[in-house]
Parts: sequence; C-alpha cells; structure tokens
Amino acid sequence: MKEFFQEVRKRHVVKVGIAYLIAAWVVLQLADVMFPALGLPDWSITLALGLLVVGFPVAVVLAWVFDITPDGIERTPETEIESDPVPAPSSSIAVLPFSDFSADRDQGHFCDGLTEELLNVFTTIPAMRVASRTSCFAFKGKDLDLMAVGEKLQVAHVLEGSVRKSGNKLRITAQLIEVATDSHLWSQTYNRELDEIFAIQDDIAAQILEALKLRFDTSVGADPTTTNARAYEFFLRGRGYAITKVTQDHDRAILLFQKAVEADPHFVRAWIDLAEISAFKALFHGGRNDARQLSEEAAAQALELAPNRSGSYMARGFSNLAKLRYADAERDFLKAVELNPGQVLAYHYAGRTAHLEGRLKEAREYFAKATELNPEDWESPLLALQGYEKEGDEEGAIKVAKLGVDRAEKHIQDYPDSPRAYYLGCSALLTLGETGRAREWAERALKLSPDDASTRYNVACFYALIGDIERSLDLLENSISSRGWIENDSELDSIRDHPRYKAIIESMPEDPA
Repeated sequence: MKEFFQEVRKRHVVKVGIAYLIAAWVVLQLADVMFPALGLPDWSITLALGLLVVGFPVAVVLAWVFDITPDGIERTPETEIESDPVPAPSSSIAVLPFSDFSADRDQGHFCDGLTEELLNVFTTIPAMRVASRTSCFAFKGKDLDLMAVGEKLQVAHVLEGSVRKSGNKLRITAQLIEVATDSHLWSQTYNRELDEIFAIQDDIAAQILEALKLRFDTSVGADPTTTNARAYEFFLRGRGYAITKVTQDHDRAILLFQKAVEADPHFVRAWIDLAEISAFKALFHGGRNDARQLSEEAAAQALELAPNRSGSYMARGFSNLAKLRYADAERDFLKAVELNPGQVLAYHYAGRTAHLEGRLKEAREYFAKATELNPEDWESPLLALQGYEKEGDEEGAIKVAKLGVDRAEKHIQDYPDSPRAYYLGCSALLTLGETGRAREWAERALKLSPDDASTRYNVACFYALIGDIERSLDLLENSISSRGWIENDSELDSIRDHPRYKAIIESMPEDPA
C-alpha cells in the first residue's frame, strides 16, 4: 500500500482532487446566486450539484491516466507496484565500495578496483549469491542505512571497508554485517605490504565464508594471473578508472593497463582489459588507428598467453569490432560464451556487431538473449528497439521500449549522472508516445556530457527522428567517427539527402578494413 500511495502522489491525483473540490465549491456559490436571478427552477442547483459529484471520480481517474506536459496531454507511464520483498537467502552478500582513508584521498580508484576484485572472488563461489557490481557501486560515497541497502539489493549480508595506502604500506579494514540484526559477524584490520594484497583478498574471503559457514576452496580466488604486486596495483587502479565509462578516465585506464603489462608481460587480465578499453576508445570516444592498433596487439597477447580463456576471445572480439571486422568479431564473442556460458556480455556485443552490419533481425535476437540473462541490462532492450521498428513490429517495439525505459529508470535512480541511460532511453520514450519526456532526457544527456562523441551522436539520432534536422546535423558533427555505424543507422534516414549530412560523411576517413 505504501508504494500505491507514493504513486498517487507522483501522479498528482490528490492535488487534482483538492483543486476540483475548490472549483466545485466556487461553482455552487455562483449557481446559488446566479440561477435565481436567471429565473431557473430550484431543482437546477440540485442538478448542478449532482453533475459535480459525478465529475469528481472522472477527474481523479483522468489525473491518474494522463499528464499535462509542454507538448500537450500525454498518457502517464505505468509504474509497477512492487510486492512485499522476498527474504534474502542467508548466503547472499553485497560488497560496497571501499572508502579511501589515505592522507591525500588519492586512492579512490585503487579502492574501486579492490572492491571489484573482492566481488569477483565471491561470484566464483557457487553457493553464494552476490549483488552485481553495478548495484553495489550505486552506493559509492553515500550515507548508508545498511538495512535499506540489504532490502534494496536483496542480500542478507554487507561487506564494507576502507583502505589507507602510503607508498608500499597498506592498511585495509573490512567488516561483515548481518543486515537483519545490524550486527557485526566479523571484522579485521590488515597492516601489510602491497605485495601481500593477494593474501589479504583470499583471507577476507575465507574468513567471511567461515562466518557464513560456507566451505572455502582456496583454489577459488580473484584470478589475478600475476604475482607481481606492482603490476597488480596498476591493474586495480586501471579497473577503477575503466568502470566509470568517462572518456578521460578511459585514457587513464589505458595508461595504467600498459604499465601493468610492462611490469608483468604475462599478466593476462591486464592484456584483456587493455584490448577492451582501447577498442571502446576507438569506437565511441574519438580514438582512431592508434587505439585500434593497441587493441589488436593486446588481444593477440591475451590469446597467446591464454588460448582457452573466454576473456581472451572477448578481447579479440572487441579488437575486431574496433577494426570493423564484423564477422570475425561475432565469431569471437560466440566462442567466448561457448567457453564460459556465464559470459552473457558476449551476447550484447554480438548484437552490436550485427547491428553495425545492418542485420537488425540477428541483432535483435542477440539483444533478447542478453536481456533475458541479465535482469540489470537496460542497454540491450533499448538497442534492440530499432530492429523491431525496422520490421514494422509495433507491438514488439512498444514492449521492448517499455522494458528498456523501466530498466533505464532504475539505473538512473542509482546513477543520476549517467548520460548514456538518458540518450539511449529518449528514442524509446518517443516510441511510447512520450515526446516531451524524451526531449527532456535528450537535453539532460547533453547537459551531463556535451562534448562526448557518443552522447552527441545518439542525441543527433533523436532529433533526426522528431524532424529537427538542423539540430541533428549540428550534433552529428564532432560525434562518433565510424562511417559504418552512421550509414547503417536507420534513425538517421530522414537526413540522408541533406547536403550537410553528405558533407559530414565525406569529411570522415574511411573505416579500416
């Protein structure tokens, strides 16, 4: 019932009801004075009262169903009323981002990388359910009510901690809290050298599993694939930058991964992440041949070192995607998921690969698989939308648009400064007939990241769809540099014949073979 009344307030039903009653009272006062003066029979006042009474529930229902927006009256988007939460299983945990207690507060990205590594440790344990990285990192830097965290993430336990780093010295504090009782099940402080970071991670995992009475197999760990503490430090900091999805941070991540593999040329995971982040720079952040070349070299190193590892094929898939070798990229992503069925991200990127080739039906199928396997994946349904619309499947388009917007809204609640959720979601809102809200999301994305190439490109697509051609062309300039992507994107069909569009395309370099 609490969620229902929250929805009533959100839709302004109470405000409309109060306004209606005030207006009805004014009408009755006027009727009491004017009707006798106009010679109307006494029962006319009773009739007016009856009509106003009948009109009240109609006004309330209309307030629930429709919103008044700058673009006129639009249907209010439906919101699911959540049922009572299901009790979290006892062997469930969320690892919250570790806090940086270093003197200069300059180890935040190291802390983020360490947090992610601990998440990786727990996700390898079959008996344990672990809240996703995306969900856990939504609480970074926030004042926490651990019971609220547990309820939101549906976990019975929360691991939180801090890091103080000075030179090669580490002081890591960790504590495990039982959400239901707000009590500490375990806590420990480690004063160690940096080269003991692997032992610290394993010890934290072992003691937590002991506190939860789960068996810990010491062969299960974060799989660092290096014993070089310095290389691992660079890697952890690189991971901290890589997860932000910000262009400048990706540049820093590339440098840190390069330092990691220089310190340890056999560090497979660092090669894999270097290949991925370099490919992303080439595809979405204005990087060109240097980033593509770096991605290709890193992927080749990963495959040479670990030819049977799923991540190595993901790395080469990203590299081939950056090189626009679509068939090879798709084959690599499918090989990755064959080696590791839990590698569901491979379906998402297989979908993107098919999309780039204009094979929207195949892309839609890959995106559907990714959407099904990962309930937090909001990008796949939003990217699949174009395939449904291209085939004229209106019912399917509305269904996938609604699902994508619902998931994007949940992501935005946790990450309100995420431009990608806004710019991918605005086209779906347009499909749902919410033009005013779609425009708000598009402009919000631009405000958050006005110079980001991917943001400018996607908002350009939105304005092309609503017929604002000049605005679309303004944004298309200085956006993504892939001609293949632009030329195969049906959302830009309305501007193909415009002289400015042709000039933009002609000014772009040919995509690599």
